[in-house]
Amino acid sequence: MKKQYSVSLVVAIVLMWTLPAMSTDIYLPSLPNMAKYFDVTLSEVQLTIFFYTMGFSIGALFFGPISDRIGRRPVVIASMAFSAITSLVACITPNLTVLFIARFLQGVGLVGVASTMRAITKDVSPDAASMAKFGAILGIAVPIASAVAPILGGYIERFFYWRMSFAFLFVYILIFLVYSIKKFPETNHEKLERPFKYLLKDYKEVLFNRTFFSYNLVTAMSLSAMYGYLTVSPKLLQVKYGLSPEAFGYTNLLVTVSLIASSFLNSKLINRFGIDRLLKIGVYIIGFSGMFFVIGGVLPIDSIYLILVPLCIMVFGCGFIFPNASAGGMSLFPKNAGTAGAVYAFIQMLGGSIGSGLISSVSHRFDAQICLGVLLIIQTLIGLYTVSYLIKNKE
Repeated sequence: MKKQYSVSLVVAIVLMWTLPAMSTDIYLPSLPNMAKYFDVTLSEVQLTIFFYTMGFSIGALFFGPISDRIGRRPVVIASMAFSAITSLVACITPNLTVLFIARFLQGVGLVGVASTMRAITKDVSPDAASMAKFGAILGIAVPIASAVAPILGGYIERFFYWRMSFAFLFVYILIFLVYSIKKFPETNHEKLERPFKYLLKDYKEVLFNRTFFSYNLVTAMSLSAMYGYLTVSPKLLQVKYGLSPEAFGYTNLLVTVSLIASSFLNSKLINRFGIDRLLKIGVYIIGFSGMFFVIGGVLPIDSIYLILVPLCIMVFGCGFIFPNASAGGMSLFPKNAGTAGAVYAFIQMLGGSIGSGLISSVSHRFDAQICLGVLLIIQTLIGLYTVSYLIKNKE
């Protein structure tokens, strides 16, 4: 029987879940000026997102299995402490190379928080449907953080300096580190007794489960779309259309509204349609946004709405994918949630890294808007095949 936890713990889980989004989005408005500061191209500075997602992806493989065996609380505390240190290093970095390293290590630290929070949602949820509803709440919290972070970062860039964005992250993480030390409870009351020497076998059990991998792949495709957009958004909105850092930050409010709307709608439809059919709807919506991006890039019309409208459509589709795919995959391993969460985070962030890396490598040669649209269309085709397998397998 699941233990009932306080509202304050749920709030803390939600806020800590937003840390990775905050660390990605808060300095986006500063990217053009960071390129000038380091005397490099914008594409080179955009690689800080790629290195962060790579660190996040690789680090995911370690923290989940550890939390299965020693508990969630010590992993959360250690991850918070490491993330605070790397944020401070990013703040005082003397050059771009050190910033790349700091961002990579920051990703390693924050994935310890994210993967453990995902496992904790399993700890406190009695079934997959409840977990999906919890995921919908988290799905609302992340876009709020993604909206607040670049707005805050825009004003930091305007009135202070890009380094202050990382200083803010340092203080923000430090607050939750203190909370975790003083009040965060242990939620894993069924610790895995298997020694670490069986870790590879545990990974194999999770990774080679075709249903789990299918859910994970759909999420990876969606996150690739999100990070692809985040990577080129300063170029599309600040460089091409001349938005100020703070105006750029406010455009993320559209992302928030879209994701909150779809997450809310998802929570209302989950019991009626089930997670797999809602996943398929989300994939179709992302495909439509990809076609919109391509058409907007081809048309001889210079309008920022040809970017913002398909952006909202894309994010709306993601709101049907993130909570349902996570619930469907994680519910398969109730005794091994930490390991499952680690593999899940690894694959989804690997997708984000691929999306960010691909866009960075081609957006300086071709139209960034068209490149993003083509990426979304390819992901849609893969996603539709994957979801069709899930539906057919259950029938």
